Amino acid sequence: MRKILVVGDLNVDVIISGMTEFPELGREILCDNIQTVLGGSASIFACRLAQLGAKVDIFGKVGNDENGKIVLNTLKKNGVGTERVIIDDALRTGVTVSLTYPQEKALLTFTGSIGALTPSDIKPDLFRSYDHLHVSSIYFQPKLLDSLDEIFMEARNHGLTVSLDPQSDPLGEYNKIWSILKNTNIFLPNEREAKEITGLSSLNDALSKLSLTAQTVVIKRGSRGAIGRTEEHIVKVKALKVNPVDTTGAGDAFDAGFIYYYIWKKQTFKRSMEFANAVGALSCLYTGGAEGKITEEAALKFLDEASKQVGS
Repeated sequence: MRKILVVGDLNVDVIISGMTEFPELGREILCDNIQTVLGGSASIFACRLAQLGAKVDIFGKVGNDENGKIVLNTLKKNGVGTERVIIDDALRTGVTVSLTYPQEKALLTFTGSIGALTPSDIKPDLFRSYDHLHVSSIYFQPKLLDSLDEIFMEARNHGLTVSLDPQSDPLGEYNKIWSILKNTNIFLPNEREAKEITGLSSLNDALSKLSLTAQTVVIKRGSRGAIGRTEEHIVKVKALKVNPVDTTGAGDAFDAGFIYYYIWKKQTFKRSMEFANAVGALSCLYTGGAEGKITEEAALKFLDEASKQVGS
Protein backbone atom coordinates (compact mmCIF):
# COMPACT_ATOMS: atom_id res chain seq x y z
CA MET A 1 0.00 0.00 0.00
CA ARG A 2 1.24 3.49 -0.87
CA LYS A 3 2.20 5.77 2.01
CA ILE A 4 3.50 9.33 2.50
CA LEU A 5 6.20 10.32 4.99
CA VAL A 6 6.18 13.80 6.51
CA VAL A 7 9.29 15.21 8.19
CA GLY A 8 9.35 18.47 10.10
CA ASP A 9 8.06 20.48 13.03
CA LEU A 10 5.90 18.96 15.75
CA ASN A 11 4.74 21.55 18.28
CA VAL A 12 1.67 23.14 19.83
CA ASP A 13 0.06 26.46 18.97
CA VAL A 14 -1.28 28.66 21.75
CA ILE A 15 -3.91 30.60 19.81
CA ILE A 16 -5.10 33.90 21.27
CA SER A 17 -8.12 35.30 19.46
CA GLY A 18 -10.89 37.86 19.74
CA MET A 19 -8.71 40.98 20.13
CA THR A 20 -9.98 44.21 18.63
CA GLU A 21 -6.53 45.80 18.47
CA PHE A 22 -2.86 44.85 18.52
CA PRO A 23 -1.03 44.66 21.89
CA GLU A 24 1.48 47.34 22.77
CA LEU A 25 4.11 47.55 25.49
CA GLY A 26 2.93 48.88 28.85
CA ARG A 27 -0.78 48.38 28.07
CA GLU A 28 -3.14 45.48 28.64
CA ILE A 29 -5.85 44.42 26.22
CA LEU A 30 -8.48 41.68 26.43
CA CYS A 31 -9.13 38.63 24.25
CA ASP A 32 -12.13 36.32 23.80
CA ASN A 33 -10.34 32.99 23.82
CA ILE A 34 -7.05 31.13 24.37
CA GLN A 35 -6.59 27.57 23.08
CA THR A 36 -3.68 25.13 23.04
CA VAL A 37 -3.90 22.99 19.89
CA LEU A 38 -1.66 21.08 17.51
CA GLY A 39 0.74 23.34 15.64
CA GLY A 40 3.68 22.98 13.29
CA SER A 41 3.56 23.12 9.51
CA ALA A 42 4.46 19.44 9.10
CA SER A 43 1.97 18.28 11.74
CA ILE A 44 -0.90 20.31 10.30
CA PHE A 45 -0.06 19.14 6.78
CA ALA A 46 -0.02 15.50 7.93
CA CYS A 47 -3.39 15.81 9.68
CA ARG A 48 -5.12 17.46 6.72
CA LEU A 49 -3.62 14.90 4.34
CA ALA A 50 -4.84 12.01 6.50
CA GLN A 51 -8.29 13.60 6.81
CA LEU A 52 -8.53 13.67 3.01
CA GLY A 53 -7.82 9.96 2.83
CA ALA A 54 -4.08 9.41 2.35
CA LYS A 55 -1.95 7.01 4.41
CA VAL A 56 0.51 9.22 6.30
CA ASP A 57 3.32 8.78 8.84
CA ILE A 58 5.18 11.64 10.50
CA PHE A 59 8.77 11.82 11.69
CA GLY A 60 10.12 14.37 14.15
CA LYS A 61 10.81 14.96 17.83
CA VAL A 62 8.73 16.02 20.83
CA GLY A 63 9.50 16.35 24.51
CA ASN A 64 8.15 14.01 27.16
CA ASP A 65 5.74 16.67 28.43
CA GLU A 66 2.09 17.70 28.29
CA ASN A 67 2.53 19.61 25.04
CA GLY A 68 4.15 16.55 23.50
CA LYS A 69 1.11 14.51 24.52
CA ILE A 70 -1.20 17.03 22.86
CA VAL A 71 0.81 16.71 19.63
CA LEU A 72 0.81 12.90 19.62
CA ASN A 73 -2.83 12.52 20.65
CA THR A 74 -4.03 14.95 17.98
CA LEU A 75 -1.99 13.26 15.26
CA LYS A 76 -3.34 9.84 16.25
CA LYS A 77 -6.91 11.15 16.43
CA ASN A 78 -6.57 12.34 12.83
CA GLY A 79 -5.19 9.01 11.60
CA VAL A 80 -1.52 9.99 11.26
CA GLY A 81 1.02 7.28 12.08
CA THR A 82 3.27 8.37 14.96
CA GLU A 83 5.42 5.27 15.43
CA ARG A 84 8.46 7.11 14.03
CA VAL A 85 8.15 10.15 16.32
CA ILE A 86 11.06 10.39 18.77
CA ILE A 87 10.09 11.28 22.36
CA ASP A 88 13.12 12.87 24.03
CA ASP A 89 13.16 13.31 27.82
CA ALA A 90 15.83 16.02 27.48
CA LEU A 91 13.65 18.26 25.30
CA ARG A 92 10.67 20.54 25.77
CA THR A 93 8.10 20.43 23.00
CA GLY A 94 8.10 23.54 20.81
CA VAL A 95 5.43 26.20 21.27
CA THR A 96 4.17 28.92 18.94
CA VAL A 97 2.03 31.72 20.38
CA SER A 98 -0.33 33.00 17.69
CA LEU A 99 -2.08 36.35 18.04
CA THR A 100 -4.88 35.65 15.58
CA TYR A 101 -7.05 38.13 13.73
CA PRO A 102 -9.54 37.28 10.93
CA GLN A 103 -7.20 38.27 8.08
CA GLU A 104 -3.73 38.03 9.65
CA LYS A 105 -1.71 36.80 12.61
CA ALA A 106 1.47 37.52 14.58
CA LEU A 107 3.63 34.60 15.73
CA LEU A 108 6.18 34.05 18.50
CA THR A 109 7.94 30.66 18.64
CA PHE A 110 9.95 28.75 21.25
CA THR A 111 11.67 26.19 19.02
CA GLY A 112 12.42 23.52 21.65
CA SER A 113 12.03 20.11 20.02
CA ILE A 114 11.30 21.65 16.59
CA GLY A 115 14.98 22.17 15.85
CA ALA A 116 16.25 18.98 17.47
CA LEU A 117 16.28 16.61 14.46
CA THR A 118 19.79 15.77 13.24
CA PRO A 119 21.03 14.01 10.08
CA SER A 120 21.97 10.98 12.20
CA ASP A 121 18.29 10.58 13.14
CA ILE A 122 17.42 9.94 9.49
CA LYS A 123 18.58 6.45 8.54
CA PRO A 124 18.66 5.39 4.86
CA ASP A 125 16.09 2.65 5.47
CA LEU A 126 13.61 5.28 6.68
CA PHE A 127 12.38 5.70 3.11
CA ARG A 128 11.80 2.06 2.20
CA SER A 129 8.10 1.97 3.10
CA TYR A 130 7.08 5.19 1.35
CA ASP A 131 6.32 6.65 -2.06
CA HIS A 132 6.46 10.37 -1.27
CA LEU A 133 8.34 12.62 1.18
CA HIS A 134 7.12 16.03 2.35
CA VAL A 135 9.27 18.38 4.44
CA SER A 136 8.23 21.66 6.08
CA SER A 137 9.77 24.55 8.03
CA ILE A 138 13.38 23.88 7.15
CA TYR A 139 14.67 27.13 8.67
CA PHE A 140 13.46 26.09 12.12
CA GLN A 141 15.56 22.92 11.80
CA PRO A 142 19.14 24.23 11.69
CA LYS A 143 20.77 20.90 12.53
CA LEU A 144 19.09 19.28 9.52
CA LEU A 145 19.41 22.13 7.03
CA ASP A 146 22.93 21.47 5.72
CA SER A 147 22.11 17.84 4.96
CA LEU A 148 18.68 18.27 3.39
CA ASP A 149 19.97 18.15 -0.19
CA GLU A 150 21.59 14.77 0.56
CA ILE A 151 18.49 13.55 2.41
CA PHE A 152 16.29 14.49 -0.55
CA MET A 153 18.69 12.77 -2.93
CA GLU A 154 18.59 9.62 -0.79
CA ALA A 155 14.79 9.67 -0.80
CA ARG A 156 14.70 10.01 -4.58
CA ASN A 157 17.23 7.21 -4.94
CA HIS A 158 14.70 5.06 -3.06
CA GLY A 159 12.07 6.03 -5.66
CA LEU A 160 10.22 8.68 -3.67
CA THR A 161 8.96 11.96 -5.04
CA VAL A 162 9.74 14.93 -2.78
CA SER A 163 7.79 18.08 -1.90
CA LEU A 164 8.95 21.05 0.16
CA ASP A 165 7.24 23.97 1.87
CA PRO A 166 10.19 25.97 3.19
CA GLN A 167 8.22 28.42 5.35
CA SER A 168 9.88 31.76 5.90
CA ASP A 169 13.47 32.14 7.04
CA PRO A 170 13.52 34.45 10.11
CA LEU A 171 16.95 35.67 8.96
CA GLY A 172 15.77 36.25 5.39
CA GLU A 173 18.79 34.44 3.98
CA TYR A 174 17.31 31.13 2.69
CA ASN A 175 20.65 29.35 2.89
CA LYS A 176 21.05 26.10 0.89
CA ILE A 177 17.69 26.54 -0.82
CA TRP A 178 18.97 26.23 -4.39
CA SER A 179 20.93 23.03 -3.75
CA ILE A 180 17.89 21.59 -1.93
CA LEU A 181 15.60 22.48 -4.84
CA LYS A 182 17.73 20.45 -7.25
CA ASN A 183 16.29 17.33 -5.61
CA THR A 184 12.78 18.70 -5.05
CA ASN A 185 9.93 17.56 -7.30
CA ILE A 186 7.28 19.93 -5.92
CA PHE A 187 8.05 23.31 -4.34
CA LEU A 188 5.26 25.02 -2.38
CA PRO A 189 6.29 28.50 -1.16
CA ASN A 190 4.00 31.44 -0.58
CA GLU A 191 4.35 34.64 -2.60
CA ARG A 192 6.56 36.44 -0.09
CA GLU A 193 8.91 33.46 0.22
CA ALA A 194 9.12 33.04 -3.57
CA LYS A 195 10.10 36.68 -4.04
CA GLU A 196 12.59 36.68 -1.15
CA ILE A 197 14.25 33.47 -2.34
CA THR A 198 14.68 34.69 -5.90
CA GLY A 199 15.33 38.34 -5.07
CA LEU A 200 12.73 39.31 -7.68
CA SER A 201 9.80 41.67 -7.19
CA SER A 202 7.75 40.22 -10.06
CA LEU A 203 5.75 37.13 -9.14
CA ASN A 204 5.89 35.79 -12.71
CA ASP A 205 9.65 36.25 -12.84
CA ALA A 206 10.03 34.51 -9.46
CA LEU A 207 7.92 31.60 -10.70
CA SER A 208 10.00 31.30 -13.85
CA LYS A 209 13.30 31.35 -11.96
CA LEU A 210 12.18 28.75 -9.41
CA SER A 211 10.87 26.53 -12.21
CA LEU A 212 14.35 26.32 -13.71
CA THR A 213 15.40 24.24 -10.68
CA ALA A 214 12.33 22.59 -9.13
CA GLN A 215 10.22 20.44 -11.46
CA THR A 216 6.85 21.74 -10.26
CA VAL A 217 6.28 25.04 -8.42
CA VAL A 218 3.04 26.21 -6.81
CA ILE A 219 3.02 29.65 -5.18
CA LYS A 220 0.30 30.36 -2.62
CA ARG A 221 -1.15 33.87 -2.62
CA GLY A 222 -3.69 33.71 0.22
CA SER A 223 -6.78 35.76 -0.63
CA ARG A 224 -5.48 36.14 -4.22
CA GLY A 225 -5.45 32.43 -4.98
CA ALA A 226 -2.39 30.64 -6.35
CA ILE A 227 -0.19 30.35 -9.43
CA GLY A 228 1.77 27.29 -10.47
CA ARG A 229 4.00 25.93 -13.20
CA THR A 230 4.93 22.42 -14.23
CA GLU A 231 7.17 22.10 -17.29
CA GLU A 232 5.80 24.83 -19.60
CA HIS A 233 2.26 24.64 -18.23
CA ILE A 234 1.24 27.68 -16.12
CA VAL A 235 -2.01 27.68 -14.11
CA LYS A 236 -3.65 30.45 -12.12
CA VAL A 237 -6.54 29.83 -9.72
CA LYS A 238 -8.63 32.42 -7.92
CA ALA A 239 -9.26 32.28 -4.19
CA LEU A 240 -12.57 30.88 -2.98
CA LYS A 241 -14.57 33.20 -0.76
CA VAL A 242 -15.06 32.35 2.91
CA ASN A 243 -15.52 34.38 6.07
CA PRO A 244 -12.28 33.40 7.84
CA VAL A 245 -12.24 32.58 11.53
CA ASP A 246 -8.49 31.83 11.68
CA THR A 247 -5.92 31.58 8.89
CA THR A 248 -3.53 29.41 10.94
CA GLY A 249 -2.39 26.47 8.83
CA ALA A 250 -4.23 27.54 5.67
CA GLY A 251 -1.06 27.23 3.60
CA ASP A 252 -0.35 23.78 5.05
CA ALA A 253 -3.92 22.71 4.26
CA PHE A 254 -3.42 23.97 0.69
CA ASP A 255 -0.23 21.89 0.47
CA ALA A 256 -2.10 18.83 1.73
CA GLY A 257 -4.88 19.31 -0.80
CA PHE A 258 -2.40 19.66 -3.65
CA ILE A 259 -0.28 16.64 -2.69
CA TYR A 260 -3.40 14.54 -2.09
CA TYR A 261 -4.87 15.27 -5.51
CA TYR A 262 -1.67 15.50 -7.56
CA ILE A 263 0.39 12.72 -5.99
CA TRP A 264 -2.11 10.46 -4.22
CA LYS A 265 -5.05 10.70 -6.65
CA LYS A 266 -3.00 11.36 -9.83
CA GLN A 267 -5.25 14.22 -10.93
CA THR A 268 -4.32 16.98 -13.39
CA PHE A 269 -2.16 19.91 -12.33
CA LYS A 270 -4.99 22.44 -12.70
CA ARG A 271 -7.56 20.31 -10.90
CA SER A 272 -5.09 19.68 -8.09
CA MET A 273 -4.56 23.42 -7.63
CA GLU A 274 -8.31 24.01 -7.57
CA PHE A 275 -8.78 21.25 -5.01
CA ALA A 276 -5.90 22.63 -2.90
CA ASN A 277 -7.56 26.05 -2.96
CA ALA A 278 -10.75 24.55 -1.57
CA VAL A 279 -8.97 22.70 1.25
CA GLY A 280 -7.01 25.82 2.18
CA ALA A 281 -10.17 27.96 2.22
CA LEU A 282 -12.14 25.46 4.32
CA SER A 283 -9.34 25.34 6.90
CA CYS A 284 -9.93 29.05 7.63
CA LEU A 285 -13.34 28.20 9.09
CA TYR A 286 -11.75 26.61 12.19
CA THR A 287 -9.61 27.98 15.00
CA GLY A 288 -6.33 26.07 14.85
CA GLY A 289 -4.53 24.57 11.88
CA ALA A 290 -5.82 20.99 12.18
CA GLU A 291 -9.15 21.52 13.92
CA GLY A 292 -12.35 20.32 12.30
CA LYS A 293 -12.23 17.62 9.66
CA ILE A 294 -11.83 18.43 5.96
CA THR A 295 -12.67 15.41 3.82
CA GLU A 296 -12.32 14.97 0.08
CA GLU A 297 -16.11 14.93 -0.19
CA ALA A 298 -16.41 18.24 1.69
CA ALA A 299 -13.76 19.92 -0.45
CA LEU A 300 -15.37 18.74 -3.71
CA LYS A 301 -18.80 19.90 -2.53
CA PHE A 302 -17.36 23.30 -1.67
CA LEU A 303 -15.71 23.51 -5.09
CA ASP A 304 -18.94 22.57 -6.84
CA GLU A 305 -20.95 25.16 -4.91
CA ALA A 306 -18.34 27.84 -5.65
CA SER A 307 -18.41 27.07 -9.40
CA LYS A 308 -22.23 27.31 -9.44
CA GLN A 309 -22.07 30.74 -7.79
CA VAL A 310 -19.58 31.93 -10.41
CA GLY A 311 -21.78 30.59 -13.21
CA SER A 312 -25.00 32.09 -11.88
